[in-house]
Amino acid sequence: MLPEQNILFRGVCESDSRRMMTCFNTEVKKYRAGSRIADFSHNADKVGIILSGRAVMVRYDINGIRTIVETLDEQGIFGEFFTFTGSHRSSVEIDADSDCEVMFFRRSEILKRCENACKCHSMVVENLLMLMSEKAIALSERIEVLSQRSIEDKLISFLQITEDNTPKGDTPQIPFSTTVLSDYLCVNRSSLQREMTRLKEAGVLTISKRKFRLIRGGEP
Repeated sequence: MLPEQNILFRGVCESDSRRMMTCFNTEVKKYRAGSRIADFSHNADKVGIILSGRAVMVRYDINGIRTIVETLDEQGIFGEFFTFTGSHRSSVEIDADSDCEVMFFRRSEILKRCENACKCHSMVVENLLMLMSEKAIALSERIEVLSQRSIEDKLISFLQITEDNTPKGDTPQIPFSTTVLSDYLCVNRSSLQREMTRLKEAGVLTISKRKFRLIRGGEP
């Protein structure tokens, strides 16, 4: 995906997108799988958009416990602006799950008053606010998952949300390995594997690689 085709410039023509990229002082960087893309201890004003590849947002608490906050696929956006947390008792960083290309810009560059009052700038601001709304919804979904009491309930809740968010006609797919999924659900990996095996044996869940299907009561 070309930098000017990313979600921030949705509804803006290509020529205006390129002009605004210069105006916003954007920069594009490449990262190898396993490398750190960003952390939120510095440059709180910086925002990134995944142009290609996949990354994960990782949180480490005061004891060093690792939790996967979310995955970031192509068009995924990140930055302290989107974490909805002011806690200094934990650190949050973005790590490349595969080779990635990322476009960076500063939030303040977009939100500052446009001298020309151009329509395309207003569109970009609207897109940024919409992305904030989408992040808030994703946060609500994560709270719903983590509020479940048992490993089974957490897993089923996560799979149902993943299924609901999968485009019609596509097969739902778990975006994590089992190890990363256990970090995301905040559960023990071995316990999660046992629960997944039990649900498969009970005919509640089928999994082929990462593609899955939940079997609800009454289904053939």
